[in-house]
Amino acid sequence: MRLVRSLLLVSLLISASLVGCISEEGTTVVIDAESLLEVENPCLQGSSAISQTMTEIIVNGESRLFRLSAPSSAAGIELPIIIAFHGGGGAAEDFQQQGEFDQLAEQEKFIMAYAIAQDDRTASEGEWYLNTAATSSDDNDFTDAIVDELSKSYCINQDRLYAIGYSLGSMFTYEVACQLNQRFAAVASFAGTMPVQPETCDMFGSMSVMHIHGKLDYIIDYDDDWDWKDGEHEGVGTMSGVPGMIDYWGQKLVCQTSDTNSDFQLEHIIHSQCSNNARVEHYGLEFQEHTWPDEIDGTATYQLIWNFLSDFTN
Repeated sequence: MRLVRSLLLVSLLISASLVGCISEEGTTVVIDAESLLEVENPCLQGSSAISQTMTEIIVNGESRLFRLSAPSSAAGIELPIIIAFHGGGGAAEDFQQQGEFDQLAEQEKFIMAYAIAQDDRTASEGEWYLNTAATSSDDNDFTDAIVDELSKSYCINQDRLYAIGYSLGSMFTYEVACQLNQRFAAVASFAGTMPVQPETCDMFGSMSVMHIHGKLDYIIDYDDDWDWKDGEHEGVGTMSGVPGMIDYWGQKLVCQTSDTNSDFQLEHIIHSQCSNNARVEHYGLEFQEHTWPDEIDGTATYQLIWNFLSDFTN
């Protein structure tokens, strides 16, 4: 009986001889992927740790891929999920501080799902669909489907779903914040922004926002609004400077207080006493460019992000 149970725990992912494709510098790389094995009553069983397992799910009839890292867990332990969205051209690369996020996930008992963008989109579409109502909800459906599929195999804490992102992936976290707030509790990201006028951004649940950005970023401008690559990505529109975006979320979430602390390296803004116990937090890094920082104000970036996210439920 113990042997059967042990075999079950290590078989949450089962190889199905599936094929996935990731485009890398114009070349299509064919990879093997695995499909999730549905488990009856996941919360009655524990699970074994897995790391960076390429996983395939079917979304709206199409194959989508993500890399899955999950902790060992005892029966009845509800696991939060963090979905990470990579930057432009980053589908075949490691996510920033990926190893550290995975180690922390084992320690703190949460799941990391590293979403991978489709590789056949045009330049006018972009790797992640933005300003969803103007383009497509495919990536929102993908995000929902990751949670749905993981919930068939793992004991998931449905109140603790989070998204993180870098650069273009950071921009997509604001799609999650605007379009999926009935489900996700918080987002945290580095070096992105969102449209000045999102097509839709209605609050149906609680949503907290952390944004980190280098003030010397030469790719995603910190201070000023800008047109999305002069129309390269159609339908996205004018993108917000970071201070304006932080103010937008402070107003959107009806925050009652705002505090700013600054020194020569860092500006830290907190909007608090917001609706549904949400919070908006921003770190403006005075001498940082577009490269993900290892640490912020003495705290490792991955740890800072988790400390923020883990404060919130939906």
